Amino acid sequence: MSSTYPLVYSVNMASGATFSSAIALERSFSYLYLEIPTMASGSLYIQASSDNSTFRRVKADQVTTATALAHLDYLINSTVTNTFIRIPQGFRYYRIESSSGATDVTTTFKFIGAD
Repeated sequence: MSSTYPLVYSVNMASGATFSSAIALERSFSYLYLEIPTMASGSLYIQASSDNSTFRRVKADQVTTATALAHLDYLINSTVTNTFIRIPQGFRYYRIESSSGATDVTTTFKFIGAD
């Protein structure tokens, strides 16, 4: 019986940048998590690509009323900090978008793929 261990991929967001570097997942995972370091302000969006060239925001289905379903950007508010969150999987390439630009230091985010 073989065991699989989570794989960790790191991306950096330079000072003042609105996009991180991109990662290429080696394979598909049952679960994909994002480790979020300390955030001061601004919101984050998950972006994905099929070709590592054109990135688009990942959408999340959220119920906005009792009868309506809206397709909204997968938004991570700045109050979600120093934690792990589960994010939509199914893409090969990912990167992080910041609504306000990164802080005055390079910020490292980690994607963790697990089965």
